[in-house]
Amino acid sequence: MEKFKIILILIFTLLVSEIKSQSFDDVLKTIEVNNKEIQANQKLIESKSYQYKNMVLPDGPDFSYGFFADNSSTPGSKETFEISQSFQMPCFYKNQSALSKLMTEQEKLSFQQIRQSVISEAKMLLIESVYLTKMSFLLQARLVDAENLMQAFSKRLETGDVNILEVNKSKLYLLQVQNQLKTVQNDLSAVRKRLVYFNGGQELNVIIADYPQSEPFSVETILAEKQNNDPEILYAIKQSETSSKAVKVTKNLQLPKFSLGYAGETVADEKFRGFVVGMSVPLWSSNSAIKKAKFESEYTGLISQLTQSKVESETKLQVEKTQSLKESLDNYSMVLENVNNIDLLKKSLDLGEISAIEYFLEISYFYETYDNYLLVEKEYQQSIAELLRYKL
Repeated sequence: MEKFKIILILIFTLLVSEIKSQSFDDVLKTIEVNNKEIQANQKLIESKSYQYKNMVLPDGPDFSYGFFADNSSTPGSKETFEISQSFQMPCFYKNQSALSKLMTEQEKLSFQQIRQSVISEAKMLLIESVYLTKMSFLLQARLVDAENLMQAFSKRLETGDVNILEVNKSKLYLLQVQNQLKTVQNDLSAVRKRLVYFNGGQELNVIIADYPQSEPFSVETILAEKQNNDPEILYAIKQSETSSKAVKVTKNLQLPKFSLGYAGETVADEKFRGFVVGMSVPLWSSNSAIKKAKFESEYTGLISQLTQSKVESETKLQVEKTQSLKESLDNYSMVLENVNNIDLLKKSLDLGEISAIEYFLEISYFYETYDNYLLVEKEYQQSIAELLRYKL
């Protein structure tokens, strides 16, 4: 077992000696800066923030001009002009300003959800990359072992120490390891290409050989932190607040709208100038508009409650899944630490105590167990990453 570990360490050292070592956080920060989806949504947020600011401003002043040529027996033409500014009641601008601010904050939380989704997917790819890297190191060590065994068996066949069946078995074992390694390396290449895509098309010349250290956690702590940090919950709450404020704005819009202006009229040599005042009263649509806004507010309020319940339920299930995987991982680790069959199997094979077929059968059990251990380790890390996604 110790020899096996030494081989893995040597392979790892050779592979990463020319590659910059980075942590998960380092790579994720780089991806956050370079990711095109995040960049695009940042621009969208900036655009919408200006849009919402403009909602507070009154419509621009209206200007009209009329010229009427002389078409009668009375000499002289007629000209008219009017410039006016319309405005809502003061309470509208106060509530509209608050609504604009809430809508901007809501958009920022929407952006945080998108950003978090991108970074979370990238982190899952990094975890997959670590798993495939570990498998690649293992399979390269197994490949060396398989090649040595096949060569040794071929020589022993010449002396009659082994039969052709055992040699064929060693060849099949070598082929199996070669195919496994090729599959893992192809998968690893695909994952790295996906990471390049997430990095905005820029190369990530890094390799991460192990997972980040996991910290202790509890359902209570995570749920408490999510209430203040999870963009999904915060977005639902902010959406409810925005809808409530929209009800007030809608009510304000049903109040009379005023306009104040200056107008003039010139007929022949006679000129008339003065101020004009207007008022618009929305008699027909006020009731239905307010009802619509109230129903939307009630809807978003219920959605907010539903979101919080959903997050709480999903969090509890995720904690149970993570704890179960941790238990399985610990069991695998304990068994593998206490079982060291590789050296014993090789010694028995060399002494002729077991056949090559028995050796390959027994060693396949150990390798399968170790492969399952690495798989459970990956699933455990993915489960933790999903559980703590709100921290990204």
